[in-house]
Amino acid sequence: MRHLVAVALVLSAATASRADPLRVRSGRVILPITGLAIDLPKDPRKTATWSLSGSWSLSDGGASFDGRDVIDQKLGDDIVNGYWVHIGYFNAGACDAVVNELAVPDRWTAQKELWGAQFAIAGGTWDFENELGKHPVMAMCTSTSNGASLLLYRFLMDPKAPAGAAGLSALAKDTLLPRVVKAWKHGDTGAVFPTRHDEIRQRGDLSAVRTVKLATSKLEVALPDDGFIWLARSGKPDDASDFLDRMAPSVPDVSVEIARADDTDCDEAMPADLGSADDSLNVPSGWRGLRTIPVDNGVERVVCHQQGDTAILVGLLATPSSTTAARDFGPFAPLLAAIAAAVQ
Repeated sequence: MRHLVAVALVLSAATASRADPLRVRSGRVILPITGLAIDLPKDPRKTATWSLSGSWSLSDGGASFDGRDVIDQKLGDDIVNGYWVHIGYFNAGACDAVVNELAVPDRWTAQKELWGAQFAIAGGTWDFENELGKHPVMAMCTSTSNGASLLLYRFLMDPKAPAGAAGLSALAKDTLLPRVVKAWKHGDTGAVFPTRHDEIRQRGDLSAVRTVKLATSKLEVALPDDGFIWLARSGKPDDASDFLDRMAPSVPDVSVEIARADDTDCDEAMPADLGSADDSLNVPSGWRGLRTIPVDNGVERVVCHQQGDTAILVGLLATPSSTTAARDFGPFAPLLAAIAAAVQ
């Protein structure tokens, strides 16, 4: 399970969109923060476009993450519909509590099944505190069995948009949200590197590229400029490993488990009778695949690096574990190099 995700609601949709937005008419795009691959619907109006942007931040010394993809539908330069897309394990808890984080004076709540998913919904009037003024908003949350949640914010920018719970009627006509939910339910994702996208803005001063101290292994890992955003997490007091959780892109859900075994070698650190034959792909030079072992929600692929008399074991945990992405160490080669360097 990855780190809890904070939901910071102090920025307006307009503020979050000032990161050189990407304008597209329609078609397949990959949202950089969540990693969802969606098909943007085509609007027949000549000046209609989708404006894509997003933002992220690290806080609490790197212990908390907040990030969202922002999708604005525009006619010319005017926003006519606004959306935020979040995925994570939110610090508020279950979906009812998550949507109640919506801080508006006229908040209302509802439960509704939409597009094959059960949503907890809260709504009210959002004050952008700028030239956009006040508009109806709905926060919508749905969860999977493993605890991850999809949190959507729907801003009704049309001056004639229905206020209050009547705004639920607008969802029946929405052309974008069903596609987002479909991608979420079916695990439709694509390879993406959030920190390398001009339309994605970093909020705050704490960089994705920084040094983290792993409490159990005592390693100080200089997180690389690999395009991802990682958080460090230690296991339980009696655990022998640390974790690095990938926060963006949010899906596929990826964690890397790290264990250090001094005065031993890779074979001794993981006996042959533990797990099955390794089925990893693209294991970087200097590392070797060891075993594929069963874990609570799937399997973990374990590779090992020998540094003198120290064996460094790294396990790749990805959901769903049956996909090629859950076996492929190629995208994580810079991180593995940083872990190996930390031993030195």
